[in-house]
Amino acid sequence: MGKKIRKNKASLTNDSGNIDKKNMSKKQKQKANNVGKQNLGIAKDNNLKFKSNKKKNMNKLSKTLKQVQKTEGNFVNSKLVKVANIKKKFDTEKLDHSVQKKQQKAKKQKKPMKQIQSSMTSPKKNNTTTAKKRHNLDVKKLEEILNVKQKQTKKEKETVNPVTLRDRMLQKLRTSRFRFLNESIYKNHSQESKKYFKDDPDAFKAYHDGYKQQVQQWPLNPLDVIISSIKTMPREYIIADFGCGEGRLATSVAHKVHSFDFVSLNDHVTACDMAHTPLLTNGVHVVVFCLSLMGTNLKDYIIEANRVLKKDGILKIAEVESRFEQIEDFIKVLSEYGFKNTWKDLSNNLFYFLDFKKVKDIGNKKAKLSPITLKPCLYKKR
Repeated sequence: MGKKIRKNKASLTNDSGNIDKKNMSKKQKQKANNVGKQNLGIAKDNNLKFKSNKKKNMNKLSKTLKQVQKTEGNFVNSKLVKVANIKKKFDTEKLDHSVQKKQQKAKKQKKPMKQIQSSMTSPKKNNTTTAKKRHNLDVKKLEEILNVKQKQTKKEKETVNPVTLRDRMLQKLRTSRFRFLNESIYKNHSQESKKYFKDDPDAFKAYHDGYKQQVQQWPLNPLDVIISSIKTMPREYIIADFGCGEGRLATSVAHKVHSFDFVSLNDHVTACDMAHTPLLTNGVHVVVFCLSLMGTNLKDYIIEANRVLKKDGILKIAEVESRFEQIEDFIKVLSEYGFKNTWKDLSNNLFYFLDFKKVKDIGNKKAKLSPITLKPCLYKKR
C-alpha cells in the first residue's frame, strides 16, 4: 500500500515540480482550489491592512506638518508684533523729545504754543522750504567762488605763461643774459664788475630781475633767515649789508642798516665796491654777506668786514652749499682773518648758514693771509 500511495503522489507532479491537475482526482482538485482561495484571501487582507496603515501614517504626517506651520507662523507673527511695538515706542519717544526741545526754545524766545503745534503738524512743508532756500543760497555762493577762481587763474596764466611769441623770446633773452652776467661776476675782480655795471646800469637791473626769478624757484630764501636772526638783536646794533641788491634787509628790520652794492637801485642803497666801503673802522656791529661772496678777490671782502666791525662784532654768511669743497677748511681760513666760528647750520640741502665773531684786528698782516676760494655758482641752461 505504501508503494501505491507514493506512486500516486509522484504521478500528481510533473517534471518541473508543479501540481499536474490532469492526473488529480476530483477531491484532490477541490482541495487544491480551496487552498488557492485561502491564499488569495490572505494576500488581499494583507494588502488592505498595508493600505490602511499607509493612510494612517499619511494623515499623521499631514497633521504634524500643519501643527509645525501653525507654531512657526505664530512665532513669526509674535516677533513682528514685538518689532512694531518697539518702533512705535521709539517714534513716540522721539516725538516727545522734539516737542520738549521746541517748547524749551519757545520759552527762551517767548513764542506761543500755537506756533509750535502748527510747526509740529506740518514739519514736511517747513523742511522742504528751508531746504530749498539753503540749496539756492549754496548754489549762488558756489557760482561766485567759481567766477573768482576763474578770474584768478586767468590772471596767473597771463602773468606766468607769456601769450605771444615776442614775450617768449624776450623771456629767453632775459634768462640767457642773467646767466652771462652771473658768470662774469663770479669770474671777474670786483673792480671790473663795478666798472661794467657803472657803464651799463640796465645790465645790473637785468641781473637782479633774473635773480628774483631764481629766488621764486627756491624752497627757502636765505635772506629771510638772516632777517629773522637780526630782529632778535638789540635795536642799537648797526648793520652793514654787503651786496644788498634792492636793500630788502634795511626795509625789514628796525635797526640802522648800511646797504652796499655795485649799483644803487633805490635810495636805501649806496653804490660802491664792497672791498672798499665808506664805513668807519670799528663802527659796525654786524656785517652780512647773503649770497654776495662773488668775484675773484673774496679775500678783500673779508678784510673789509674785519676793518668795519667792532671787536666781538658778528659776521653772518649765507652761501650755496655746492660752493664749498670742505666747510671746515673755509672756517679754518677765516680764523686767520681774525674770526671765530660761533654757529653753523648745515642742515639745509641748498644753503649753508655761518656766524663768526671778530676776535682780533688784522692790522698790517694782509699780505701773509691765505687766499679764500669758493666755487662759482653757475646756473644751468634750461
